[in-house]
Amino acid sequence: MAAGDEILVVGAGVVGASVALHLAALGHERVTVLDTRGPEHLPGSTGLAPGFVGQLSATPELAVLAKDSVATYLALSAGADEPPFRQVGCLEVATTPARLEQAHADVEHGRRLGIEAYVVDAATAVAHAPALVDAGRALGGLFIPTDGAAEPVALTKALIAEAERAGVRFRWNTPVGALESENGRVTGVRTRDGGEHLRAGHVVLAVGIWGPVLAATAGVRLPMVDVQHPYMFTAERPELDDTPIDGPLVRYPDQTVYARRHGRRYGLGSYAHRPLPLEPTEDLTSAERPFVASDFETALDEATALVPAFRGARLGHRLNGVFAMTPDELPLVGPAPGVPGLWLAEASWVTHAAGVGRQLANQLLETGDTLVDPARLAPGRFDAWSDLKVRETALGNYQGIYDAH
Repeated sequence: MAAGDEILVVGAGVVGASVALHLAALGHERVTVLDTRGPEHLPGSTGLAPGFVGQLSATPELAVLAKDSVATYLALSAGADEPPFRQVGCLEVATTPARLEQAHADVEHGRRLGIEAYVVDAATAVAHAPALVDAGRALGGLFIPTDGAAEPVALTKALIAEAERAGVRFRWNTPVGALESENGRVTGVRTRDGGEHLRAGHVVLAVGIWGPVLAATAGVRLPMVDVQHPYMFTAERPELDDTPIDGPLVRYPDQTVYARRHGRRYGLGSYAHRPLPLEPTEDLTSAERPFVASDFETALDEATALVPAFRGARLGHRLNGVFAMTPDELPLVGPAPGVPGLWLAEASWVTHAAGVGRQLANQLLETGDTLVDPARLAPGRFDAWSDLKVRETALGNYQGIYDAH
């Protein structure tokens, strides 16, 4: 691409901010990020994320993207009074002999991926996080010391600040209503209010669950499904201070439950419920949907009985957040198939956002230097699939987690 081409990034969440920062870091001088909100708000998926950053994955590409993200987040946090990322580690609690055996296999898997991990006994697991580990059920666990906890809002603001220092321009309160095309090529965007046409050599969509809505205005189908997911907090605990987190993230793989400290509260999420897809629309203004107790109460009741800090605790906010899934659980990163000028950085979480930003920037600027094989993340990899197959397979991934529980 030409060095002087304007690049518009739509979406200033954690992924869009990362894309912009990496484009500027590679020397591109004309990058503008558009977002429907003001800089003081994060109403998208980023603002609802619990901030778990785990690197060990059965999918090597996800591990590579997560490792790169951790490196970026550590650099952003260096010297900060309130670092947006803390490398507190992650403990995966084994409550069955089979899970403990799997933990030993995961140590070797982590070694092959360059991720340190080791098995701990039951007493050590409890000592790592006594408020979150069930001493009566823990047989041991897998500890990954380089994993960590992000504060997603603070992390995104740090990425934005670094991008602005590198010359990126942010236009707030600029809702994008449609992509503009000429002769089959995306040439910019049209804003929703007033219909202003903003031209660009390339447009990057990094709008999370809203991606399918905007992509469709250029005739592009995004092979992803938006899914609802619960997360809940205790009420504030008088024995806790404002320290965001003072121990590792905790996961219960067999129960599909995860938990952490959030300052004066504890939080947990659970996948042990039936998949609940959501069809995004232009009018959808938040990734938080109404919390319907009947959808989630069984899963959360089981989770609160498992995690000590929640047993008998006074409960606080319960949220229903929406995130995107693809049929293979990998993000959509790269050029939109058959539509020049349009690029996608979609279906990514905080865990992989910085790596996705670096991957997309290197592809767009044609540096020849990518973290993973671009074909593995190519948005067109499901072009031969029907809408029904995309939907059923993506939801099947969530259903698989639910069925395993």
